[in-house]
Amino acid sequence: MKLFRHKIAAWTAVAALGAASLFAAQTAPARFHEHGHGRMGAFFGNYLNLTDAQKTQAKSIFQDARQSAQPVRQQLTQTRQALRAAVQANDAAQIQQLSNTEGSQIGQLTAIRSSAMAKVYQILTPDQQQKLAQLQQARKAARQKNVPATQN
Repeated sequence: MKLFRHKIAAWTAVAALGAASLFAAQTAPARFHEHGHGRMGAFFGNYLNLTDAQKTQAKSIFQDARQSAQPVRQQLTQTRQALRAAVQANDAAQIQQLSNTEGSQIGQLTAIRSSAMAKVYQILTPDQQQKLAQLQQARKAARQKNVPATQN
């Protein structure tokens, strides 16, 4: 019975977090800042010892990606607003349709971001690629360390 209560509590928490994120989120975060702009971009540039030419190429790649993503981000904002209205109206069919649309738009943004990262990866030297892989592994390990173990 205790296991059943834990599972119910976990599902309730997931549902509450999902509802909270639905009402709190306006758009998907512009994650390009993690990969090539702002303070994080400077960190990666310094950490990977990018040349000026590489920095210029990466900046151009990310600017192009940001421009490609702009209309999708605007559509996503509209979809999320409509989804909030559908939730408030308890319109199950509209919730399903808009949820599918939101997933597709998030997928489009992921594809744009991933394509940009693939292009930047190609301008890195093998040593820089290895350093990036090590950094990604360290970040993954840190995230896993901060995720509490689930109970079955």
